[in-house]
Amino acid sequence: MNKNEVLLSGIGIVALLLVACIGYLLFADRDVYTYHTGLGSKIAISNDDQQIAFSIFNNGSEAIYTAKMDGSDVHRVSNPVKAYHRQPTFSPDGKKILYLSQNRNRIQSLYIANSDGTNPEKLSRNTQHVTEAIFSDDNQTVFFASTAAENVNKSEGETQDGLDLFSVKIDGTEMEQLTDRDFYTMESLYYSGKDKQVIFKDYNDTNAFDLEDRRVYMADFSSELPKDYFNMEISPDNGLVAYTTVSEESKDSSLFEYDLYLKNLKNGDTQRLTDLNSSVVSPVFLNDKKEILFLKYVNWPKEPEEYKLMTVDLETKKLREIALKLPELKRDNFVMMKAVDNSANGWTLGILYTVLFMLITLYIKPKKVFTPAFISLGIGMLTVAASFVFAFMMDPWAGIGVGMLAASLLVCSAVLFIFALILKLYRKGAK
Repeated sequence: MNKNEVLLSGIGIVALLLVACIGYLLFADRDVYTYHTGLGSKIAISNDDQQIAFSIFNNGSEAIYTAKMDGSDVHRVSNPVKAYHRQPTFSPDGKKILYLSQNRNRIQSLYIANSDGTNPEKLSRNTQHVTEAIFSDDNQTVFFASTAAENVNKSEGETQDGLDLFSVKIDGTEMEQLTDRDFYTMESLYYSGKDKQVIFKDYNDTNAFDLEDRRVYMADFSSELPKDYFNMEISPDNGLVAYTTVSEESKDSSLFEYDLYLKNLKNGDTQRLTDLNSSVVSPVFLNDKKEILFLKYVNWPKEPEEYKLMTVDLETKKLREIALKLPELKRDNFVMMKAVDNSANGWTLGILYTVLFMLITLYIKPKKVFTPAFISLGIGMLTVAASFVFAFMMDPWAGIGVGMLAASLLVCSAVLFIFALILKLYRKGAK
């Protein structure tokens, strides 16, 4: 083979690899949790403080587990098939458990089962996407936040529908929509049997739905919480509120850190409970001890998320890690697919693109040595223009994504111009 034939073969191989990489990035289901093993992002405690419930990722699925408070006696209580089971919640009497099941279309359905996982039954409808659920204090009713399943995966602005509050009996009967407000968010659900309310967080507001007069109003303590707070949890006696918010020392940094805070609704005092230089999620009050169980987001803000189970004493602020004694989890052989998944990324795409144009530069006539670089520059400039069109006509976030692609193409073009210049000088010197 002569030089040109070798170059043509190289151009063909690199072009095929480039097309394959683009196709994989566009169409492959690139779930970062496919190869992940570890804790999910939500925990629950039984009312007698004897059991905790949580989810575990393994082999591309997520299942519900229970354990004793010291992390021992771990049992799997759900068996997902091509689904993620997450966000467990105990009934007040500890006999039942709620959890969400997310399918491959990212639609979440609500299930109820015995606390040992037997007799799982679906409570929500196929047309619903459920985001959170809680029990009433009599164990007979479930309240949950839901939106239309068809809204899932739509970009911001594509739908005007939001979240609303629903109720259903534990046998699946008497489904009822309680609100019709299309809330932007509906999280941190809490049932107050004393006041007959369902309290929830909507963006920066803390709302309460009165079950007797069927109206939504601002919760009494809403003004006492900071503007930007997350993971709200109310104590069993309604006297304390735990939440996470940005720590003062990280507000001026490039990475916000979220620590755990405690608000006393009786005297108005607020105290900081953690200083972990990370992010705290899913705080839960123990019922008979002055402690909060929570998850530390160890590799914040990376994905897949990795968590440690911890407790903090409300009086001494002493932290303690709970080591879960998990059974040996079966690991499938994902080595080949994981290698492909990790290698198909933006860096690989940029390298293949640049190498392809370099090979073309070597192949064409010396007088046209800068032509591939100018073509690449033209593609980059067209992509810049496309980013503005996407941002204006479709979605600002899509515009930002296309803009980042344009910036990468312009960098590759600069490299190609430098390569073409060096090649031209080399050929001139060789003569």
